[in-house]
Amino acid sequence: MNGENWWSISERYNNAIFPVQIVIMVIGVILTYFLFAKPNTRTNNLMKAYLAFTFAWNGVVFFLIFGKELPGTFLGAPLFIIIPVLFAVDMFTKKTEFKLPNARWHKYLTVFWVLCAFLYPLIGLPLGHLYPRSCMFGVFPCPTTVFALALLAAAIPKVDKKVYILLLIWALPSVGKCFGVLDLYEDCVLFVAGVYGLIMLVKNWKVIGKDGKEKGF
Repeated sequence: MNGENWWSISERYNNAIFPVQIVIMVIGVILTYFLFAKPNTRTNNLMKAYLAFTFAWNGVVFFLIFGKELPGTFLGAPLFIIIPVLFAVDMFTKKTEFKLPNARWHKYLTVFWVLCAFLYPLIGLPLGHLYPRSCMFGVFPCPTTVFALALLAAAIPKVDKKVYILLLIWALPSVGKCFGVLDLYEDCVLFVAGVYGLIMLVKNWKVIGKDGKEKGF
């Protein structure tokens, strides 16, 4: 598949689902605000339910309905169907606790990656990728993965390793996009977010699952 084919699918997909992508993004912005401003069990569960929905949407609607011919569907479809199941289960097991980190540098990085996820369409503007040829948060897999990785890295040490690793499996192979694969240079953001997520996971591997108080998380 070449870049023109990919962007044609993106355009057809955005036109077909409009205005669902706008609604999903607005809900994501509102939930993120409350999650960061007033973290509690209710906002955590709402965010997990939201992530379960968005990843399931990407797995079924994006990959299986509109993106069947995409080269990444063979990996993306099963990943984006397993991941929402894990987020839904986490509403009961509570392995993950979303919050802004205590460390200032970590807090700023979390906000930075969340903004990158929301602003994916703006990142594509200098590249000539105008709407409806835009990757939109919530209904496209890559910005949605950046967002989820940011939240999971911020949740360390209270995070489910399984869903974290599955997200990295999608993020890290996107390095090819940095060299022009599918003319999808926006996904350099996904790759760098994946590297950041991997570093955070490896660095904190031994403390994940603990309360983190002694580390100042």
